[in-house]
Amino acid sequence: MDVGKAFSFVFEDEEWVTKTLIAAGILFAGVLLSWLVIPAILAGILLSGYGLEITRRVIRGESKVLPAWNNWGALLTDGLMVAVIGIVYALPIIILSFCLGTPIGILADQNEAASSVFSSFLGCLNFLWAIVMSFLLPAAIAFYAKEGNLGAAFRFGDILKWVRDHFTTYLITAVIAWVASIVSGLGLLVCLVGILFTAPYATFVTSYLYGQAFAYASGQPAQVVAGDESA
Repeated sequence: MDVGKAFSFVFEDEEWVTKTLIAAGILFAGVLLSWLVIPAILAGILLSGYGLEITRRVIRGESKVLPAWNNWGALLTDGLMVAVIGIVYALPIIILSFCLGTPIGILADQNEAASSVFSSFLGCLNFLWAIVMSFLLPAAIAFYAKEGNLGAAFRFGDILKWVRDHFTTYLITAVIAWVASIVSGLGLLVCLVGILFTAPYATFVTSYLYGQAFAYASGQPAQVVAGDESA
């Protein structure tokens, strides 16, 4: 895997500034109107859809990886599918947290020490499942990007085997995605507005990684094919 390419490919696009500014504008609008809830959700969905298109282009080996912001319907659809995939893979810990949340709350009034123990246990489970998801989600999203079929992301047996057979590749992907998330958070240090640019950039990086990991695990050739320059 060419990890450095994941961080540099954005700047190879002649229109990377414009495309990044649009992403930042979408994120800003979502934050500004977050009190309405829906705009914030739509902003996240659009960015996720944009990221999925990056993953798809990397898997296909297209030369123009950073898409234009011109197919809003497709971006919304893809982003929604990515959200559904994320929710489904998070369901085990969501259900467990819901089931244990009430008993922990009751224990807090009766036995604070026991409540703390159960809370810590639940926190550990959340952390462990987050690690599991950091391996499975990149593969699941790439499966969907490759086949264009939501069901492909939920072929759990195939995805588990895929990640197991290419464990090192997905370990690298998980670690670098974590680094990208740190880069995203650094934007908060720049008058709190830097994250409007670092968050989209982190999305671009992780999306490229997802596609690259799938392509690498598939043994696809490194060459690229001509993409649709208008897309």
